[in-house]
Amino acid sequence: MSQEDDWLIDDDEAAPDAPAVEPWNVLIVDDEPDIHHVTRLALANINFLGRPLNLLSCYSGSEALDFLRTRDDIALVLLDVVMESEDAGLRVARAIREDLRNRHIRIILRTGQPGVAPERQVIESYDINDYKAKTELTRDKLFTAVLGTLRSYNDIMLIEQQKRMLEANRRGLLKVIDASSTIFQQQSIVQFAQGVLEQLQSLLFFEQEALFVVVHGGMAALSTDDDVRVIYATGGYEQYRGQTLSTVEHDRFGNSIRAAITTEQSVFAPDHFIGFFKSQHGPVNLLIIDGPVALSHADRDLVELFCRNVSIAYENLMLSAEIENTQRDIIYQLSEVVETRSQDTGNHIRRMAQYAGLLALEMGLSEQDAEIIRAATPLHDIGKVGIPDAILHKPGPLDAEERKVMDTHSALGYAMLRDARPRILQTAAIIAHQHHERWDGSGYPSGLAGDNINIAARITALADVYDALTQTRVYKQPWPRAQVLDTIRAGSGTQFDPAVVDAFFRLLPQFESLQKEVGA
Repeated sequence: MSQEDDWLIDDDEAAPDAPAVEPWNVLIVDDEPDIHHVTRLALANINFLGRPLNLLSCYSGSEALDFLRTRDDIALVLLDVVMESEDAGLRVARAIREDLRNRHIRIILRTGQPGVAPERQVIESYDINDYKAKTELTRDKLFTAVLGTLRSYNDIMLIEQQKRMLEANRRGLLKVIDASSTIFQQQSIVQFAQGVLEQLQSLLFFEQEALFVVVHGGMAALSTDDDVRVIYATGGYEQYRGQTLSTVEHDRFGNSIRAAITTEQSVFAPDHFIGFFKSQHGPVNLLIIDGPVALSHADRDLVELFCRNVSIAYENLMLSAEIENTQRDIIYQLSEVVETRSQDTGNHIRRMAQYAGLLALEMGLSEQDAEIIRAATPLHDIGKVGIPDAILHKPGPLDAEERKVMDTHSALGYAMLRDARPRILQTAAIIAHQHHERWDGSGYPSGLAGDNINIAARITALADVYDALTQTRVYKQPWPRAQVLDTIRAGSGTQFDPAVVDAFFRLLPQFESLQKEVGA
């Protein structure tokens, strides 16, 4: 055997059979079939870090590049220099790095003609990991070179994996922050629950069905159906919205729900997830995800962070709701005072509020904006507290001077509310000031026209006139239905915003039902 064949000498015992695990993919690129054969013999039965070698073959530089364009799982290339040309291997090495942009794959150049490509020149000019003359590669030396290079590849891939995990965690944290900020914007408990589930699903649980459950009374509530209620649900659980969780809870999630409430922690079961959070002053809230839960520790940390942020958001929502309810109570009490003083009934403000809320939704405003308008409308005549009783309680028509005094109630109401900070009161100030403006600009106190009149005031103007015409007042009897509708229709484009009039007629059946429900 010649010196050139010394590298084929078997100076190691055969290794045991490789286990059936993902192998290290090693590509042999050489134009001599014998080299492929002897390389396979030399590297047979090698096992590194519990994984065998999977030896693949290409017989030219061009074939190797075509192959590598389709594979991104090659750990090592044993690359001959001289093949279809004297520098074919060098071209492949450069193309791997520059054209394929593969910085992970390890490259060992092998040559039987060292003089064609001097080692120092090749090492300096090409991004390779080792350069060997075939004459110096005994089986042991090939084994050492291959395993050393695979170790380098493994270290690189571990670093890349850690980088990907860090980046995934960063993106996940950004998702949590973004999800939390979205949740903080929700105004009602149902919207809040919907937002929580949607954001949690987009965070990690993409296709699983979900429920948002509120539990009043802790563990004791699990035996009381009325205290375990589904606020929002997706997929097949939509039927449980607004209902109890009794059947689903006992059959599917009972043990996990009890564990979550007992430990006050989220539960990661193999086929479902129970997210636990509880605000300081509120009930227990559970986020139930029905489906496989294969989460890394980092993902679980993200979910826990999300649940903590949800808890804060829920607490803020409850406090906000309490403040808004207090504001509404004060508004209705003030409105009752105004209506009582002007000898109109309190039901007038209740009907107007409902009309205004319905019109706002019909006009395409958000539920939040519609609710603000509904809550603010009762203060539209708050300025009447500054009108003298002789004018306010006069049973007949007002004369010109009395009308001028009465008309000041818009400016008086605005002056009373304009410095208030709550949004409801800010809207009430605008409504009080502008609800007697007319679409054609002939109204008071500022002669505003068209879209220069705030939409809340335009809506309130029609709601106020409709209710006034259909009800008994100190100075008049209710008008016949047909006359009321003709008057509103005739006012479209002059007194009223035409779009509000159109919305009114679409809602007329609901308005008339409300009149019967609320009463005179």
